[in-house]
Amino acid sequence: MTQQRNDQKLTRRGFVAGVGAAAAAIVGPTVLDAAPAGAETLNGAAVQPGPPLPDSLQLNEIQGNILGGFNKDYQALLFVTFGQQARARQWLSQLTPKLTTSATVAAYQQALVAGTAKPVTWVNVAVSAAGMTALGVDPTQYQEFPLDFREGMAARASIVGDVGPNAPAKWAAPFRKRLHAVVIIGADKAADRDAAVAAQRTLAGTYGVVIEFVQNGAVRADDPGHEHFGFRDGISQPGVRGFTQPVDPVNNPNQGIPGQDLLWPGEFVIGYPRQGGVGAGTNPGPRANSGPAWALNGAYLVFRRLAQDVDGFRRFMKKAADDQGISVDLMGAKVVGRYRSGAPLETTGNQAVDPGIADPSLVSDAKVNDFEFGEDPDGTTVPLAAHIRKTYPRDEPTADGGEEDTQTHRIMRRGIPYGTSLPRNAPSPSAPPSFPNDRGLLFLCYQSSIARQFEFVQRRWVNDPNFPRAGAGHDPVMSQVDGPRFFSVPGTRTGHVELMSRFVTTTGGDYFFQPSITAVGLLAAGTTTPPRPPATTTAPPKGR
Repeated sequence: MTQQRNDQKLTRRGFVAGVGAAAAAIVGPTVLDAAPAGAETLNGAAVQPGPPLPDSLQLNEIQGNILGGFNKDYQALLFVTFGQQARARQWLSQLTPKLTTSATVAAYQQALVAGTAKPVTWVNVAVSAAGMTALGVDPTQYQEFPLDFREGMAARASIVGDVGPNAPAKWAAPFRKRLHAVVIIGADKAADRDAAVAAQRTLAGTYGVVIEFVQNGAVRADDPGHEHFGFRDGISQPGVRGFTQPVDPVNNPNQGIPGQDLLWPGEFVIGYPRQGGVGAGTNPGPRANSGPAWALNGAYLVFRRLAQDVDGFRRFMKKAADDQGISVDLMGAKVVGRYRSGAPLETTGNQAVDPGIADPSLVSDAKVNDFEFGEDPDGTTVPLAAHIRKTYPRDEPTADGGEEDTQTHRIMRRGIPYGTSLPRNAPSPSAPPSFPNDRGLLFLCYQSSIARQFEFVQRRWVNDPNFPRAGAGHDPVMSQVDGPRFFSVPGTRTGHVELMSRFVTTTGGDYFFQPSITAVGLLAAGTTTPPRPPATTTAPPKGR
């Protein structure tokens, strides 16, 4: 009970302040005040092995939720469609000065560590492919965006497994049409978030922009930091070179906190060096180049509204634990790869009671992420299909080249729960609640390539029962496939669990592009197309 009371004091704002070394690892003022680097200096061919220059990231151009992350207790997503093109551009021009940058977020996170931060509300915006067209982006430039973004999530449903109950035809009504943009709001207080939403409603109404749906999200009041199934969320995030500073730069210069590998920023932001891939070690790869020239400092945003059947999950966990002859705590750790507290199963080993409750040091910065899977090749401790192993196999050998390839598929997650919690002692409902009164996760992630990152992870890892090797099983939490699913649990009574039910259902989503601050202004002005050079004329020869 003591642990539960302590957890309930952990707001999202407090969590960021309390992670100590992790929050302190955000870059210092020399980066925030640096002048923007020229795009040509970011070309992969010009980048030499070793750490990047400290002023290479243009943090005043990159929107704040991409790198630093809003990490606010109260958030809202406003999904909009545009009316008249000129008025939509006016709306965007009025929104531009209100946008929060990564520089602002980084400075705020430093203030949290110092104890000087005050409540603040932040705003970002991202535009879909349909929104680009509605804003009048030049067709030639539009075609420079990758196919995955232009087609959108619904059109690519079969790629990520959105079939059957997850099919776009069954999504909640607001998501059965192509939305044009999403406004992201983050606040420390519910009243501040609601006030920001009201202000956005007024702004949209002024310029004929239709707010199709507002989705609120909030940290669970009864279990802060945990998603609705009860597990601590958002632990394993990649670090970013030039943004996340190593806690131990002398002995471990390629990690932020222990176990947090530093990746090249081009994995998440357009215009910067990417991971080098197989054989490159820690050396950078080519520059992330996707979309038209003005896509520099932008990122692709994947949004998915994921409804969670909490009662069904709890009943499954109890039955599976009984069938396998282990405790519910351990069964949960086998399914997720961590205990509910966040304590990693790989380092704690098989324990009947969540060890992170009695020993909070197990979820400290020094230990919570400091592990690999290479010494557990058969999944005896962490099953090969455990959620965190499927979504990030770390040093797991893979057919694509192991860890150096794995790091080219990372995503930057920015999820938050939505809906009211289901009390632990609540009687089983006759059916899970339906939209809009359901509960679940607002899944957001950033990357420089939707196909190589989000879609790859979902298709090649999460949904494939033969990854990382034949018979591993499906991710029991996030896999979305048509037909039977299973989960292998070595060392238990049967070693095999049939996943008869799906506990997570996709109820909506789309792909967006989150432009730089400058690019938002260009979209608002309708000037993304460079001006044509003046026509040249040739004077007639003299004497004629």
